[in-house]
Amino acid sequence: HVGNPKAVVSLRRPRRRRLQRAFGSSSRPREPHGRKAMPLLRATIVLRVGTIVLPAADGATALARRVACSGNTGQGLGQRRTFTNWWHKWVDGKNPDSPPAVVVSKFLRSEGIDPYRLPRDELEDFRNKFLMEARWFAKAEDDDGKYGEACELLKAKRSAILDRWRDQHPLPPP
Repeated sequence: HVGNPKAVVSLRRPRRRRLQRAFGSSSRPREPHGRKAMPLLRATIVLRVGTIVLPAADGATALARRVACSGNTGQGLGQRRTFTNWWHKWVDGKNPDSPPAVVVSKFLRSEGIDPYRLPRDELEDFRNKFLMEARWFAKAEDDDGKYGEACELLKAKRSAILDRWRDQHPLPPP
């Protein structure tokens, strides 16, 4: 959107309701496969800190576009949640509690990679590789020593992946 990249306009159409009738009691024939366009019921504007739902009217879509293209990011709406995003907690190993995930996210940050921007499947795969290195190839006795050695082994063995991630998902400037 031109004026405000943080605003998203979603124009929704109603879902078709299935006819729930008793067996064989169809009083009217079913619609043919060529369905007509359904009317717009509402326009939803999703802003950075909230959502506005407008009833459908003739000017609802025009109003939705005007609000999305304006500079208003919903400062008057207020924050609806006071907690951090679940994705941040999962990546940082806080929920569920996962000490290896904490080590992996710290390691990725030390390498200049933003772990929040990594795709989930790639992050899970990297965590599995880390655990394999820590459990099978690290020679230290305690967990901290194993985790540190596993990070060094990953840095050597998976350098191509780390280089690609540094280019694609750099840490934001402080």
